Amino acid sequence: MADVRAFAGVSYDPARVDLSRVLCPPYDVISPAQQAAYAARDPHNAVRIVLNPAPGEQRYAEAAAALRAWLAGGVLRRAARPALYVHRQTFTGEGAGEMARTGLIAAVRLEPWASGAIRPHEHTMPGPKQDRLALMRATRADTEPIWVFHPDPAGELRGHLTQVALRAPLLTAEFHQEPAADEIASPERHELWAVEDPAEVIDICAVAAAGPLYIADGHHRYETALFHAGECGGPDDAATRFKVMLISAAEDPGLLVLPTHRLVRLPPGRRLEEMVAELGRRGWLAEEMPGRAALLARLDTLAATDRVGFGMYASGGWTYLEGTVAGPDVDLLPPSIATLDVGLVHEGVMRPLLGIGPTELASGTNVGYTRDARELEARVSAGEFDLGILIRPPTLSQVKAVADAGESMPQKSTYFWPKPASGLVMALQEPGSRLDPGLIERHAG
Repeated sequence: MADVRAFAGVSYDPARVDLSRVLCPPYDVISPAQQAAYAARDPHNAVRIVLNPAPGEQRYAEAAAALRAWLAGGVLRRAARPALYVHRQTFTGEGAGEMARTGLIAAVRLEPWASGAIRPHEHTMPGPKQDRLALMRATRADTEPIWVFHPDPAGELRGHLTQVALRAPLLTAEFHQEPAADEIASPERHELWAVEDPAEVIDICAVAAAGPLYIADGHHRYETALFHAGECGGPDDAATRFKVMLISAAEDPGLLVLPTHRLVRLPPGRRLEEMVAELGRRGWLAEEMPGRAALLARLDTLAATDRVGFGMYASGGWTYLEGTVAGPDVDLLPPSIATLDVGLVHEGVMRPLLGIGPTELASGTNVGYTRDARELEARVSAGEFDLGILIRPPTLSQVKAVADAGESMPQKSTYFWPKPASGLVMALQEPGSRLDPGLIERHAG
């Protein structure tokens, strides 16, 4: 059971800034060009806190200085009392027209993975954690929410959120992302409501806490926050022992999972022809395709089967590869990973046939990532990589199965979309940050 609480949020004063100009995406999906564009968009853009453009270590001090200056000047304001926040994000789904996703923003107690209250599904890397720790130490603030999903089969959480969203919102912003080659860019509308009534807060917290929370986006930030809480010490109800999270219902149709494709540089001595020949000896089908669209359509047909597959782009051509979850490499995988295309690609192809295992992945020199099949084709054609591997995304039920089994997918196996905007709600971690210390206990009593 998770410990979900209200907190005194820090948000922009809409009388001081144009909200549409101060939001930005989460730090880890902002390219250098986007970073500069968001910083130029408005002197108070949230990118100056979550991913400050100053060079080197200076970025953390400048982020902290910006946060304190904006608080002192009233650009940012801290709520007078703890609240829950309901967030609705309206966007254009790829080929699906206008969609919306409504979630709950709350403070959630940090728990070690072993407790099972909060469950991961991906490996993490040390670099991003070191970066986020430096920012957390400098700002003494929780600057971006971790995104989690909550199984809600009876619709209790969604029912509460729908009722709150019938009221007039606290904040509304029309947000236009800076374009990126590998991003689905579309205008977004963000609305935020504050829930302050104690009885309503207790009811919503109890519903959100009834069951495990699964991390959708933010594994690095969660582990960083857990480490930071340990080094800060303090009582169990201290703000450093909680992390602001956006909780989405797993059944929300606006909770989308997109693929992250692989770009590969072959290690010395490795040849694509040998890889394809070996897959053929294992009973895999290899079929040349006339183009990217045909390959994507072919991959879609796998959804109704128990087979796995992926697409490969190399030497100016696309190849469709299809197999079954069987064989010596697959037998070594946990069942929750063996049924995933991305698991088969990493452990059945990249590691044994191309010589790209954990060490090569950690080095960052052999594998790149993109969410756009067009970018994959362009970068391989330009000679930046030797081949591109097009992968289907896992389903939400597959993500949950991996987390429930205590296993981890390869890094960048999922891309939950669209990302919640940064800058809507933050929290301070210093004394006086006004975290409600007893909502769950009062409800249980």
